[in-house]
Amino acid sequence: MIATTLELTAGLAAGVCYLLAAITLARRVNQAKPITNQAAMGFALPGVVLHGLVAYLAIDTPEGIDLGIQSSAVLVTWVMAAFVLAASTHIPVASLLILVLPIALVALLTHLTGDSSVEARTQLSPQLALHVLSSIVAYSILFMAACQSLVLALQERNLRGRQGIALIRLLPPLETMETLLFSMLWAGIGLLSISIISGFVYLDDMFAQHVVHHTVLSSAAWIMYAVLLAGHYYAGWRGPRAVRWTLFAFALLVLGYFGSKFVLEIILQGQ
Repeated sequence: MIATTLELTAGLAAGVCYLLAAITLARRVNQAKPITNQAAMGFALPGVVLHGLVAYLAIDTPEGIDLGIQSSAVLVTWVMAAFVLAASTHIPVASLLILVLPIALVALLTHLTGDSSVEARTQLSPQLALHVLSSIVAYSILFMAACQSLVLALQERNLRGRQGIALIRLLPPLETMETLLFSMLWAGIGLLSISIISGFVYLDDMFAQHVVHHTVLSSAAWIMYAVLLAGHYYAGWRGPRAVRWTLFAFALLVLGYFGSKFVLEIILQGQ
């Protein structure tokens, strides 16, 4: 779908806000000043609001629901930016916006300048839309959690090593980053629960030949996330153990998605 005038205007305005926010935060880093939530909010907040409008317009088109790569990327990066910005009101993680906002800016520009050839799905019921959108948002948050766990591993290695990585030193403290990781995991498993439950309720057969791999592996990932969160809550699991469980669980989600794509596009089409 070609971007409408409203999309283009909102998208360009959001891009300018993101660029100004990133420059503002980068200047504070360069001047060795603390990155506060107030410094991030000035430009980032209107950018996130406008980005959300673009995501809505990109997906809910007059021809139907568009879940192509470009539209999905706009939604996923909006979730990332909104989540980090919201988290920065409770924990000092505003510096992460220096990494997130440029990614969101690229997704916006790609959508605004591109022309998606994916046909909008006109036969998408509200129930199926709930399932699909909750899946996309859950996957995006859990992808952020997987990336966050890798950053945590680098931070721990940085603390032990004699020569640290300069960029890692700019990040929030290890304890703060770990708090953010588990916030992501709680939000992600909540949305993944909605996705799985709505799939069982509204889809015809979650164990049909073409989706059974996705169902089983997604459910296994949910169990791993649940065990990790229970272990953290009751037994204080953290550090390398939390990193390993987060990465293994996300690997199951990825395997479930691409395994289903392989079955649909390679095996079943070849029969």
